[in-house]
Amino acid sequence: MNKNRKRNLWLELAVIFVSIIGLMLLVYIVMRLSFQEGKQSINETMNISAKIARYMSDNPTDGEIRTINYMLRFAAHLVLFFIVGLVTTFVSMVIFRKYYRIFGVFASGVICYILAYYTEYYKQFVEGRHFESIDVALNWYGSIAGIVCMVASYFMNRILVKLSS
Repeated sequence: MNKNRKRNLWLELAVIFVSIIGLMLLVYIVMRLSFQEGKQSINETMNISAKIARYMSDNPTDGEIRTINYMLRFAAHLVLFFIVGLVTTFVSMVIFRKYYRIFGVFASGVICYILAYYTEYYKQFVEGRHFESIDVALNWYGSIAGIVCMVASYFMNRILVKLSS
């Protein structure tokens, strides 16, 4: 029994370690994307938007490309921070156990809000970028959606485990 317990402890520590490394990698990606120079960021998203527009129409107008670019940037904020919220909550739920999971979920919400705000705040200091409060809101909404999905999946898992036993 003691050997099983020791093995489970090592497995749990490995999951925590891999989860934290994954979260750190995700935060690095968010920071890297947030601190691109303005021209580079615009060129990349405009190229992707033009490809999407050409896929949808043979001869897209500049207005159509700009609209797709706006929607693409909108979706990028939501999706990227959805993943941040999901992963942050997962890590906090792995680290904190039993009743402390509530603290972990709140802590992940605080971490997500800080990331959502400060990634936009520091864009002011990057060439060609600026702070936009709508982007902070999009980041925050994406994070909240990720947190809610992770908490909901946790409770669904608990219900399924109880129903199966």
